[in-house]
Amino acid sequence: MTDQPFAIGLLGEEDRSGLCCGSEPLDRYLQTLVGQDVRRRVSACYLVVEKATGHIAGYCTLSTADVPVSELPGDITRRLPVTPPHP
Repeated sequence: MTDQPFAIGLLGEEDRSGLCCGSEPLDRYLQTLVGQDVRRRVSACYLVVEKATGHIAGYCTLSTADVPVSELPGDITRRLPVTPPHP
């Protein structure tokens, strides 16, 4: 097996500020919001990281479902970012 240039793993303490995939909502989500979803255990985030540089080459978030904000009680929605639907 050859040495792979990329590693795949769960989101950790990587610097996410430099990601630019060409989609502003996706960039913003990874840079500012994904950590909240992971801490709240509503999604898991996997990163593809270039081993040589530590730069993020891609990411994928997984959740079992999403819930429209209108169906959530107020005490929950107050704690969530305003990016519906929520995983």
